Amino acid sequence: MEHLEQHLAADDRELATQWDRVEAWVSQRFGRDTSIEAILFLIGVQSRGRGYEPEMAKEKKQDAIMEGTHCAFEKLGLYERIGLDEDGFWIWERSVSQIPSLPIDDQEKLLKLGIVRYFEDVLEADEGDGP
Repeated sequence: MEHLEQHLAADDRELATQWDRVEAWVSQRFGRDTSIEAILFLIGVQSRGRGYEPEMAKEKKQDAIMEGTHCAFEKLGLYERIGLDEDGFWIWERSVSQIPSLPIDDQEKLLKLGIVRYFEDVLEADEGDGP
C-alpha cells in the first residue's frame, strides 16, 4: 500500500509533461490515436510479440489492452511476469498483496505513470538522436 501511495504522490505537472512527450512520440511514430487505451493496446501488441493483426477480434484487442496494462503496472512494481501459458502469453501476478479500489483519477494517474516509465528508454534514445 505504501508503494502505491508513493506513486500517487507523484507531481502532477511533471507527469503531465512526461505524458505529453509520450503522446507526441506515439502520434509521430504511429500517426494514431494517443488515448490511454490506444497506447496500452500498442504496448500489449508489442509484449505479445506477434505484431498487429488487422482482423483482430474485439476480444483479442481487449486482451492486448489488458496485457499493456500489466506491462505498465509492471514498471511500477505492481505486477510481475511469472511465466508463459500454453499459448505463449505472459502469466501475471500482483506484486503487491492488495490493490485497493481507487477513484478513476488515481487509476488514470497510475496508468499514465506506468506508461511513461514503459517508454522512458525509448524517449531518451530518441532525444539522443536529435539534431
